[in-house]
Amino acid sequence: MTYINSLRDQNWLIPQSIQDMISKDHICFFVEEFVDSLDFSNFDLIYEGPGHPAYHPRIIMKVIIQGMLCKERSSRILARACKENFVFMYLAEKVFPDFRTIARFRKNNASFVKEAFKETIKLASENKLIDLSLLCIDGSTIKANANRKKSIRRENLEKLDSIIQKMVEEDIKQDEIDEQLNKNESLERRDRNDFKKIISDYRKAKNKERIKKSIEQAKEQLKDEKVKRISLSDPSCRMMQNKQKVNELCYNTQLSASKNQIIVANDVCQDGHDVHQFIPQVENIKQNISLPKKAKLAVDCGYSDGENIHYAEESKIDLYVPSRAQAQRFDGKVENLNHDNYEYDNKKKELVVNGERFGFRGNYTRKDGRVIATFYSKKLKKKKDVPFFFKERLRMKAKMETKEGVFIYMQRKTSIEPVLGNIKENFGFRKFYLRGLENTRTEMNIVCIAHNLKKIYTIKMEKEEKLRMHEKDLCNFNKK
Repeated sequence: MTYINSLRDQNWLIPQSIQDMISKDHICFFVEEFVDSLDFSNFDLIYEGPGHPAYHPRIIMKVIIQGMLCKERSSRILARACKENFVFMYLAEKVFPDFRTIARFRKNNASFVKEAFKETIKLASENKLIDLSLLCIDGSTIKANANRKKSIRRENLEKLDSIIQKMVEEDIKQDEIDEQLNKNESLERRDRNDFKKIISDYRKAKNKERIKKSIEQAKEQLKDEKVKRISLSDPSCRMMQNKQKVNELCYNTQLSASKNQIIVANDVCQDGHDVHQFIPQVENIKQNISLPKKAKLAVDCGYSDGENIHYAEESKIDLYVPSRAQAQRFDGKVENLNHDNYEYDNKKKELVVNGERFGFRGNYTRKDGRVIATFYSKKLKKKKDVPFFFKERLRMKAKMETKEGVFIYMQRKTSIEPVLGNIKENFGFRKFYLRGLENTRTEMNIVCIAHNLKKIYTIKMEKEEKLRMHEKDLCNFNKK
């Protein structure tokens, strides 16, 4: 067998410039160019005065963005890369920030990171690399950095607080606490195990005030009556159902993207459903970029609420959203839902359901705040409840039966869905590293910066390659 000759004991002579060790078309140079264009003047005010000199924030920002592009988010791994990886050594400008410096920057500069994300949109717009002929919104649950075993039901939180307080005052032993918990018939087996785990961790913990603080934070979150189970690791996260139909502690992330996959808005929320996130997300888009007149906006059936459709009509947004039954049909699934399976006679002000007519009786507000319109049939002696904005829903249902409606809706598969795929698969962003709603929003802004820069860089490279090919063909033509 013949092998390529190698020089195992050769002493390497590395070029004087680290830049020479990196390929000229590497995206790190584009990251450097973008970060250098950001305004760091506010940091000068923060860092001025006596004390040890600080690392320039542009260095940390470049390292964090490049880390996201390289599928690395751990502050320890990034700190090590600044000593071992030529790309990170180049971006770090021959200094070696430790992992605490990187972690603190990421945690303490939410507003700066948010503005940096907006700058990526501005960059794409100025270079005419953003296609606003169609915008799409979609949501996806991403796992929180929270231990499910350290979560308890809302009714048991007060019990936990009293047990820990009693343990502090009377120095009760672990065995005595376990015995008390086993006797408590109101606790389920899983809750007992969770209690034992939390109390055991508290007894072993050096910083017991930290656990007390997390309990207080959990109590604050319980002001939201919808919360049934709370995590002590990250009280801000919520129990949600993921794509595999498994309930886990998550955050709901919202993304808005242009037709050519540039992210124009993002958010992180605690709501397990997308229906109430449409209006806030459209407002986010308006803050970041000017919408064209009669902008087309395509979303999935998770946003098919009458209030959202009414808002779009009032805002003159050309919205395309199917009902759940229509979405099943468009996706080739069995159509077993019957949402909006009725008609409305505008002249007689009657609802027509399966040929039977129902007269309007009035409106009422449910406990969840939704306004419902009630119709009644004297013949059948039955009532029919529909959403208050049912007329808007029926108009949208008819719109989505047209070929244009289906065509525009299906373009989501080539605009917003690849964005989520890129973030989750190529960047490995399937779990938040930071905790708390504001911190997770910062982390989401960082991954959106990385996605946009990569997309802008790819589009620019493709345009330059086409231009070179055109010039080459033109040159060959002139020679002939």
